[in-house]
Amino acid sequence: MIFSIQELTFALGSFVLEGYPAFAARCACALALMLAGGLLRRWLSGYAGPRLLARRWKGEAVPILLRGFSVPLERLVLLTGIYLGLAVLPWNIPPMQGFLLKLYRIGVILCLCHGLYRASGLTDLALRSFGTEIRSSATLRSVLVKAYKLLVLILGGLMIAQESGLPVSGLITSAGLVGLTLSLAAQDSASNIFSGMVILLEQPFHIGDWIIVEDVEGKVEDVNFRSTKVRALDNSLYILTNSRVCSAVINNCAEREKRLYRFTLGVTYDTTRPQLEKLMEDLTAMMKACPDLYEDSVMVRLTGFGASSIDILVSAYARTAETDRFYQIQNGLNLSIMDVMKENKVEFAFPSTSVYIEKAPPSR
Repeated sequence: MIFSIQELTFALGSFVLEGYPAFAARCACALALMLAGGLLRRWLSGYAGPRLLARRWKGEAVPILLRGFSVPLERLVLLTGIYLGLAVLPWNIPPMQGFLLKLYRIGVILCLCHGLYRASGLTDLALRSFGTEIRSSATLRSVLVKAYKLLVLILGGLMIAQESGLPVSGLITSAGLVGLTLSLAAQDSASNIFSGMVILLEQPFHIGDWIIVEDVEGKVEDVNFRSTKVRALDNSLYILTNSRVCSAVINNCAEREKRLYRFTLGVTYDTTRPQLEKLMEDLTAMMKACPDLYEDSVMVRLTGFGASSIDILVSAYARTAETDRFYQIQNGLNLSIMDVMKENKVEFAFPSTSVYIEKAPPSR
């Protein structure tokens, strides 16, 4: 049998019960303890927790820990009520009490690790002693958060293993040997990890920057110890190994203070000189009047004669470094150039081929 009902006693002060009444009393106590755990959990989530979070604390770590442990603490209270309720029952299996205690202690460890895992904002406090550039690095913060969470998971796993009776020292030694073997076999991975550390120290870019690495162009979404994730303009995700990123030339577009708007405008060869001069004058005036361009950087010059067009260089610097905003400015300028071309009655040139047929002399 699971329970022992015969020769069972229940004592509360001078009040003593035996047999089935004692068993019923113990079941009632178990239900009461479980219900108390559930009620205390509701009190924490609906009253005590929100009040503690709304309170102003002197230390910055306290609110972070409160937010991190709000849910795990509620679960711990409920777990404690369930454990105490089960421990009150008259188990007939001798090791049952020890088994329940072991499960409860593992549950406490899980709740503790869950709270520390959610309190990853503590890593920001570790950067307070560094300079402004390091503190403001989103890339470094992201890596520190991942390392912190990984450390919490490893420590939690070791504590659970020790609580379960597994030889933790032997596991650590075995893990070290396995790690050494894997590191020797996976030199590329080691190179990527080292390159990731170099990226974090030198900080050639940050999360959110628009970069160009070889033939990949896009926004940096994540940087970890192995790879760098770049989101391209077509929403595709490129995952570049850190060793490749370190060995390539990196163009960090986010470091630009302005962006160059430049292209060659081709007009047809039947355009007259007065039309060309008037067109370039109107284009210059239109671009200098644009508030999104640096006025002193505007340049409209006739640069040469192509195979099927007269080439006019149109160039200026936009007052932005953001890609999306630059494309908006470029779109407006292109439409304005079309209007100026239409007003001056000048046609856009396109690739064409002229064929000349020589009239043969009359045969004699």
